[in-house]
Amino acid sequence: MSLLDLENAERVMVFAAHPDDEIIGPGGAIHKLARERKEICIISFTCGGTAAQSEAEAAAMVDARKREMKSCDQILGTTSREVLEYASQQLYGAAYMDNRLHQRLIGLIRKYRPHVLFSPSPDNHRDHDVIHAITSQSVFQASEHILIEQLGEPWSMPLVLYFGIEKELQGLFVPNVIMEINGDDLQAKLDAMATQISQTRGGYLEHFQEMMTGRAQLWGAKVFGAGRLAEAFHLADSIPIRMEL
Repeated sequence: MSLLDLENAERVMVFAAHPDDEIIGPGGAIHKLARERKEICIISFTCGGTAAQSEAEAAAMVDARKREMKSCDQILGTTSREVLEYASQQLYGAAYMDNRLHQRLIGLIRKYRPHVLFSPSPDNHRDHDVIHAITSQSVFQASEHILIEQLGEPWSMPLVLYFGIEKELQGLFVPNVIMEINGDDLQAKLDAMATQISQTRGGYLEHFQEMMTGRAQLWGAKVFGAGRLAEAFHLADSIPIRMEL
């Protein structure tokens, strides 16, 4: 498979710090790739509960988020999902205070052997920053022939694409891969967002649905022409561009 050959990519993985990140970022791309019969695995690092006022409320919130994830998966066409169940705002410690999260990601990459990985770009949310920061490290070490038997056989990932969530890709992370999607893909993205009913505070869902629609229309018109839709990504600069002559 050549570097930017998504047609022959059979397996796709998405890193999502929070249960709706995969919708806000590459939701249209996920639906598009699922329509093309790709295997899609979502890795959800957290599952809610942090804002709860009691253990009982936290447990109920986590159960609600898991139900919403299942509804989202049905709409987007996700093949599988792994929920790591870290607490939101505690990913920094999990990533930098010990080696367990790093090794879990190596094991997951080697287990599912994806050809493409979508991961969040840096923004003002610490959880997004942490997942972004450990992505390249985990991808690199998943490919190394390190002798950790329980983590599986090494797997080299040919393509890593970063996506924006709360902010557009910016700074060094300017969009350099624009993927066209169609109206059905965008509608599936909006419908998947509508399943996240535990996130109804302050017009949250409507805000992101409008933002996702605007982004898709902007990038579609800008790159492909009036009335077209697209999602924007940044190709990881740690990956060499191969040119076959």
